Amino acid sequence: MIFTNCRVILADAIHDDLDVVARDGKIAELRAMASQPGETIDLRGNFLAPGFVDVHVHGANGHDAMEANADAFRAICDYHASGGTTSLLLTTATAPFSEILLALTQIGKLREEIPQIAGAHVEGPFISRDQAGAQNPEFICEASAELIGCLLEHRDVIKRITIAPETKGALAAIKEFSAAGIVVSGGHSNAWEEEARAALENGMRSLTHTFNCMSSARRRGTKRVAGLLEFALSEPKICCELIAEEHHVSPALMKLAYCAKGGGGISLVTDATAGAGLAEGTTFQLAGKECIVKNGACFLAGAGTLAGSASRVIDLVRAMIRSAEVPLPHAIAMASLNPARTAGLPEKGEIAIGKDADLVVLSPELEVVRTYVAGVEIFVR
Repeated sequence: MIFTNCRVILADAIHDDLDVVARDGKIAELRAMASQPGETIDLRGNFLAPGFVDVHVHGANGHDAMEANADAFRAICDYHASGGTTSLLLTTATAPFSEILLALTQIGKLREEIPQIAGAHVEGPFISRDQAGAQNPEFICEASAELIGCLLEHRDVIKRITIAPETKGALAAIKEFSAAGIVVSGGHSNAWEEEARAALENGMRSLTHTFNCMSSARRRGTKRVAGLLEFALSEPKICCELIAEEHHVSPALMKLAYCAKGGGGISLVTDATAGAGLAEGTTFQLAGKECIVKNGACFLAGAGTLAGSASRVIDLVRAMIRSAEVPLPHAIAMASLNPARTAGLPEKGEIAIGKDADLVVLSPELEVVRTYVAGVEIFVR
């Protein structure tokens, strides 16, 4: 299969003179246009980008990952394919621990059947009650050796876990999960600078929904001390999630994150909940709490608290370009290469020989035209 007549977005630049050849689900060649015959797909001058990787997504179309069944998982994946997502980490919520384990078991069973599922992101329950956000504080708990052990039984499924570094048992948990190859992300946290640094030293390498549900600089004694936010923005080893749909963060904060982390230190995430894809005013459930879609975002019903987002990754890409003045190749890397690296998915996120043929065709206006997983079309507009 030869993708031709397209503007190919590589990690370093946009190329107008390349064909991309996919064979057996992999990218086999990048070569001069129309240099050899074959089954061609004429992309009519549209962009060809690597498929997007969303490492933080709870749901869509009225379904949540905690439902732990194939119908819910397919509905979520199908909706996000319309936004260019070819790989995602189904994200659990703070809930009864048995329900988290059930979701992980089902994700493990169904990821071969639903190829967009790359694994799981466990968000909570080892988080701060003071920074719970839309998470249910009833089920927040400390990271005991028993619970850590239960999660490590699913180490082949869990790619990412969010932990508040200052909570009881957190540093030991961070060290164990990191040693098991699971990316630890700081979040839902009230940590001081020294607590964040201790987490880094024990293996924390990511930040969950930067600027949201986390500590920032506070006065202690005569001076101001960094919180988790400033520590992560200043630390090159940490990659920052960013929900860049302009409800969670303003354009100035989007630009601040880009100035601090550059094109390689941000992973765009939707944090989409079951409200994504639903009509304005529709209600839905998140971890037992009633939520509502309002003004293009998701909120706890009767409150002003955001409950994830209603966005797709392509919406975030456009927002970063429009509001933070990020060059297109950098915005695409934030949606593909960066999250693939932070999730330990080396065959994803880049148009390069030997990588998976996970691709998204974008119009000049950055609308998703087609989405491919392993060279198979899974969405067409």
